[in-house]
Amino acid sequence: MTQVEIKSVNSEGKEVELIVKKPSPKNIREAELVYNKTVRKALETGSMLRGKMNDFLTEQNVWNEEKEAKYQGLINSISESENILKGGGITLKKAKDLALELRKLRGELRDLISERQSYDTVTAEGQGDNARFNYLVAVCTFNKGGGLTWASVDEYDDSREPYAVDAASALAKMIYGLDVDYDDKLPENQFLKKYKFVREDLKLVNKDGHLVDEEGRLINEEGRFVAYREDGTQYFVNKMGEEVDANGNSIHKSLPFLDDDGNPIIEPQEETISPENV
Repeated sequence: MTQVEIKSVNSEGKEVELIVKKPSPKNIREAELVYNKTVRKALETGSMLRGKMNDFLTEQNVWNEEKEAKYQGLINSISESENILKGGGITLKKAKDLALELRKLRGELRDLISERQSYDTVTAEGQGDNARFNYLVAVCTFNKGGGLTWASVDEYDDSREPYAVDAASALAKMIYGLDVDYDDKLPENQFLKKYKFVREDLKLVNKDGHLVDEEGRLINEEGRFVAYREDGTQYFVNKMGEEVDANGNSIHKSLPFLDDDGNPIIEPQEETISPENV
């Protein structure tokens, strides 16, 4: 693949069409110069090398034995759960519960890895990697007319347009070989899709195809608790299943208090002062 066309939007919500091309040998050579220059400058200003980051994180107790043990434990648990799920021979309910647990474990592992990698960006090499990639996005992204989307790397760096993120994502998939269907191919998601426990977008559904959370409670697209009437219309409920309005307030009026004989007590009305009595 030498190029990809993407459709995105700008900050005003208007559609933008861009072309992201695969970096040429010239682009790559120039990007390496940007990398080297950035690393050299980072070292001159006191940034540490990537190889010393592990020692630094340990010294600062940022990444300690407890987190390392959790990291290794998550990897082992994920591997064991994958093998059980692939092996079969268990009830469908147990397999579903295992698949959902796998999702949670993988999410925890991603968070832990993300936390560790966040420190890499401050190393000299990390800053060089970012500068090199940003340069490539700036020189490889074009408008439909053929002109560069950004006049300079600085202009790209300063851009807050949504299409800048989409262009970067497209280039990353192209040069790093990222699999856009990675989540779909995970064993737990393949299982959940095969037995129709999730939609194509991997959101959980019940046997009627309605969205649910991991505890099986009905929700809408925004994650609000809902229920359905006999005619299929949807309405909001709270955690107890009681109907509420769009703001989460109960729609049922409070009943009057009763006297000792069980008769409703008429609530006293607040006295109002008319202008004539002032």
